[in-house]
Amino acid sequence: MQFQYKVLNISDFTAGNDESSHELMIEESAQKVQAKKHSKHTQTKLNELGREGWELISITNERLFFKRAG
Repeated sequence: MQFQYKVLNISDFTAGNDESSHELMIEESAQKVQAKKHSKHTQTKLNELGREGWELISITNERLFFKRAG
């Protein structure tokens, strides 16, 4: 059996920041909301890759390695 491989950076899984660059998120609650948003976005992206047949096999040095039967 042959496999295809895909390597993505963790930064590919972070949601865009809605805050303008001069605004700082200093409240703990705002940080929690942002973390939850990033987690949801990451989960959505991973589910999309799973539907395409990609399986996460490793995370190393901020890179995610996937494989699928090819």
